[in-house]
Amino acid sequence: MMSEIVQLKKIRKALGLNQKEFANSIGLTQGGYSDIERGKNGISGTVKKMLILVHHINITFLDGKGEMFYIEMPTDEPELSISSTPLDSDTKDTTIELLQADINRLKAERDLYIELLNSKDKTIESLEKQLKNK
Repeated sequence: MMSEIVQLKKIRKALGLNQKEFANSIGLTQGGYSDIERGKNGISGTVKKMLILVHHINITFLDGKGEMFYIEMPTDEPELSISSTPLDSDTKDTTIELLQADINRLKAERDLYIELLNSKDKTIESLEKQLKNK
């Protein structure tokens, strides 16, 4: 558990966030997060899920394995394509709903990539600051 805490602190520092900012990003209070860093509380499954969803953390990094961040490369193929065959009203409505869901999924993926890029920029900025200070 202690190694997980050390790795979690590395993640926070790599992102260039203080405890309050990092805690807020994963749905915790600063005090709740501080309890984790001090070893008073463990890292819950919910916190691990938030690390994956919000910061794209490779969760095995907490165990000292692998890279800190992951990038999942989804296919750009839509899950549903439009047929040239005429559709009845119910099928048409269902198709429209599925296409809208596909659009929403792709927009959400785009937003995650933008968030990941911003996170990478913060990491680079933090590392560059560390290099300048040495």
